[in-house]
Amino acid sequence: MDQSQSTPNPPSRRKQADRRQESETKILDTAETIFAANGFNGTTMHEVAKAAGADTALLRYYFTDKDGLFDAVLQRRSHEVNAIRLTALDAYEEAMGDAMTLEGIIEAFTRPAFRLIAADEGWQNYAAIVAYINSSRGALREVMSANFDVASQRVITLMRRALPHADELEIYWGYHFFTGAFTFSIGQTGRIDVLSGGKVSSLDFEAICDRLIITLAAGIRELCARDPKIPIAEDIARRSAGA
Repeated sequence: MDQSQSTPNPPSRRKQADRRQESETKILDTAETIFAANGFNGTTMHEVAKAAGADTALLRYYFTDKDGLFDAVLQRRSHEVNAIRLTALDAYEEAMGDAMTLEGIIEAFTRPAFRLIAADEGWQNYAAIVAYINSSRGALREVMSANFDVASQRVITLMRRALPHADELEIYWGYHFFTGAFTFSIGQTGRIDVLSGGKVSSLDFEAICDRLIITLAAGIRELCARDPKIPIAEDIARRSAGA
C-alpha cells in the first residue's frame, strides 16, 4: 500500500487550511454586506478589510482586486441557487412534459430563491447585489451573464416548450420582463412598503413569490398570444380603446 495515501495531513496543515477558510468566509460575509449596501462602485477593498478586521494585503492575496472579490462574493451563492433551480426545473419538466404551464416554470425558477432569501440575512444581501447587477450596464452585465446565463437559457427553453406557437421574439421579451420583475422584487427596496402605508412589505418574500407567478404568467401568456402580423402599436391602440 502506498503509505502516502493512508497518512492523514499533519494537524498543523489542517489547522492552516481551516484558518484560511474561516478568514475567507469572514471577508466574503463582510464584503457581501458592504456591496449590498453600497454597490460595487461605492465599495473599496480598504473598507472591506477594515470591517473584516483584516489587512488589505490579505484581501489582495486571496482575491487579487475588487473585481475578484466581487466575483467571489457572487459565485459563492450563485452556484448553489442555480443548482437548486435547475433541479426544480428538470423535475417539473419530467413530471409535466408538454403539459407544463408558465406558472409552473416561473415557480420552479423563483420559489427556491425566495425561500433561501427569506431564511437568511446573508442571502438577503446577496439578493440585493443581484438586483443591483441586473439593473447595471457595462462590465457588471458580463458578471450577470457568467453567473446566470445557463439557468436563464433553461427557463427560455421551457417557455418555448410551454408556448410552442408563440413568436420567438415575444418569448425573449417575456423573459426580459420576467427577470426584471424578479430581480427588482428581491432587491428589498422598501418602495412598496411606503406606497402602501405599510400594508404590504418588500420583505414578505412568500407573498411576493405567489403574486409574481400569477402576474408574470398572465402577462407573458397574453403577450405571446397576440397576432404577430398585427403591428404592436395598432394592437395597443385597439386594447386602449377597449376593443
